Order: sequence, then structure tokens, then C-alpha cells
Amino acid sequence: MLTKKFFPWMLMLSGLTLLPGCDPQPRPVEVISSHGPEDVVLLIEREGGAGPYVESTPERFRIVASGEAFKSVRWSTDAGALEPDAEHVTWTLPPAGTASLSVSVETESGKTAEGSFHFSVVASPLATSTVIDPGPDVTGSTCKLAFDDAGKGHAVYTNDTHKTLWYASWDGTSWKTEQIDGPGFNTGGMFITDPVLALDAATGTPHVAYLKSTGPVAVATFRIGYATRVNGAWIRESADLAPTTRMGIALNPAQGQQPVIVSANSNLGTVRVTTRTGANTWTSSLLPLTTSILTADPVFDATGALYLLTNQFASGVWGNYLRVIRGSAIESFKVKDGGSSGAWNSLVWGQGQHLLSMANGINDGDRVAIEDITVGTPLSASTVSASPVDYKYASSSLAYGGGKPAAVLRNGPAMELATPDAQGFWAYTQLGTVDDATRPSVAIRPTDGTPHVCYQRDGKVSFQ
Repeated sequence: MLTKKFFPWMLMLSGLTLLPGCDPQPRPVEVISSHGPEDVVLLIEREGGAGPYVESTPERFRIVASGEAFKSVRWSTDAGALEPDAEHVTWTLPPAGTASLSVSVETESGKTAEGSFHFSVVASPLATSTVIDPGPDVTGSTCKLAFDDAGKGHAVYTNDTHKTLWYASWDGTSWKTEQIDGPGFNTGGMFITDPVLALDAATGTPHVAYLKSTGPVAVATFRIGYATRVNGAWIRESADLAPTTRMGIALNPAQGQQPVIVSANSNLGTVRVTTRTGANTWTSSLLPLTTSILTADPVFDATGALYLLTNQFASGVWGNYLRVIRGSAIESFKVKDGGSSGAWNSLVWGQGQHLLSMANGINDGDRVAIEDITVGTPLSASTVSASPVDYKYASSSLAYGGGKPAAVLRNGPAMELATPDAQGFWAYTQLGTVDDATRPSVAIRPTDGTPHVCYQRDGKVSFQ
């Protein structure tokens, strides 16, 4: 909460340096060296603010001159929005980066002055780290996070102690948790792992797919389970009996947010599309991708076309391909050379016809992390550009919202958030330590544009 204090800086006409006001008490007035006898000493005061300058925050300033009254004051900026009021101005700060606030004055005595003051604007801070499930069990080696249009948070995560599946909802202040599935007495439940989440953002309805098995997890053959929350109760179904080791879920907007699960096992040529055509009714088809393996979350466009990423092995080499499925027709576009059977990417829509693909992990010295694919018609007319995020990381997640991406990166136990600043350069926010060998999940809250992350810290599923 902001405390109303005044943080002054003394500036000369041509002195363009703005001194930071981060101290708990106002700094003494500092006079910058004069450059001539006609210089007017200006004092700029920050009203009702303290600490760093945070993007999208309204900041109010006042300009004064010792012993001088103003006849006119004109404010301007190179970024953000201004609401001038004579010697006062309210400046809604732009996205993170360097920004300038300029002022031009004429005094009643006929003197004129102007200056440009440079600010370092920082990204919106994440919420304080919160444990989602404070129970005694180990939780959150896998978690998935999403927000609905109203800004409510939804997460699914594993209870790793008992191999159960849980759901949590966030009202902006606190988390409420409930069990989705798991072993029980005469319930038909099974051991659970690897959940994925698709959220109907308009209604806040979660759709969850997960792997389940009655046998020991280390040697189990996993099948696909599905659950959705209707009128406060969870409906659980068996979606596909084919052996599965990897999968993703997406909602088809052209079919009333119909759930579609794309899955595969560890063998080439096992990519399947399983569609929920009614309550407890599923249809499944094996795609004719005989030398390919699924490597990313599936996504739909507004027309109902389904997009997949696969790695294809041919003539002794791997290639990374984007596929689009329209009815029974499949188109392909080669994104890049290379890849492997173990790769997994985040795949999200960016602005317009841009699909963003981010590798889950890259080795030390790898050049590429995000591929920005401009989807063409036909798909073979697509183009791609590469954007490195960091030179190495072990695990990642990617989201897009408010006109820019947000990537969370884990390298060992260290985690950081990467977002582009006003110039497009990555700004890195350190998020502290997390549990190694886990994958975080990032999502952007649409009501305020703030990225949030769920992850495992000290054996607990956590959020910030």
C-alpha cells in the first residue's frame, strides 16, 4: 500500500538526471551544477508514491521553481499516458523499460526552461509466493495454471505422496482445493500422474486430462482419464484405452468448446486425436504420421482447425514440423531441423496468426528457445523467426497475453520470469528457488495483465 510522501529531486534546466526516490525518508534536495546565468532551478516532486516505478501505475508529479511563479507549463512523454493539470501531471507509466517525462515552463518573470527526466520502469511484480495446498503431503511435481475471463485462477496439480489429482481455484486472495480423482475404496479410482488443463475462459469450466493406472507407477501402462467440473461436482470418464505416455488437451471453439485430447506413446507413428462427442462418449483416430511423435500442447484456431507440433524422423535425421488438421486433411510446415523423441514444447497463440513454440529445455549454448511461426494459407506458406530467451535452462513454460509473451524458466533450483521491455529486450525477474527436476506453469491474468506461476517449492505446490 502506498504511503503519501513527497520525494523531491532538484534539477537544473539542462540537468536531465532523475535521482531515485527509494529511501524510507525523503532525500535532501540536490542541486545539479548550473550551465549558465539564465538557468532556472526546478524542483520536481513525486506525490503519493514510493519505491520503484512499476509499469501501468499512475504516478503524480509537481514541478516548482524556487522563487518563481509559473505563467505556463507544458508536459509531454515518449511513452505512457499523461493527464496534465498546470504544474501537476498524472503519468500512467508505460511497459517496463526506459521512459522520459518532459516539461517546458515559462515563469511570470519571463524566464523559460525545459528538461527531460528519464525513468527506469520495472515490470509489474508477481504476487507474494503462496502455498496452494498447505497439507502435510508432497504436492505439485506437476501443476498447470490458467485464468478465466473474470480473472479467477484455476490450477490442477498432483499429490505426489498418494498419486492423486487435485484442483484449486483462486479468487484473487485465497486458494480453495478439492480432489478430482485417485485411488479409493470401491470407487474405481486409479493412481494418477501427468495432468493437463484446458479452461473454458468464458464460463470458468475446467477440463482435465490425465494418465491413470491401477498397477505400480514404475512399470504401469497408462490410460487417459478425463474430468470436468459441472455444478460444483466432478464428472470422471475414461477417454482412451490406448497406451499413452504424453498428451495435451484443447477446446474446439467451433464445436461449443468440445474437449479434444491429442496423445501418443513413446513410439513413432502413435499420434491419436480423441474427441468427446457427448457425455462419456469419445471417438479416437490414429493420425497417418508414421514417422512422427507428438512434441507439444495442441491448440485450435477460431475456425476449429487443430494445430500440433511433431518431431519427424526420416533418412536418419530429425525435423520439427507444425501440422494443421481440418477434417480429414492434414497440412505440414517444417519449422526447423533437429529435435528428438523426448522433446516437449509449449505451443500458444500470439498476436493474430502467430503461433509461438518454446522448447521445454535447451542445452548450454543452444541458440533458439522460441519459434514465432506466422501461419500461412496454405500452411506451407508459413514463415518462422527465432527468439533466444536464455542460453540454457532445464524447464520452461510460455504464455501470451496483453500483447506480449511471458516465459518462466527453471535452471536447476533457480527460477526466473522473462518478459519483453519497451524495446523488446528480455527483462528477467528472479522468482527465487524451486524444487529441481520439476516444470513450472505460467499464465497471464487477463484482468490486469500480470503473469503468475505455479510450481513446486519445498515439496509444496505454490503460486506467485
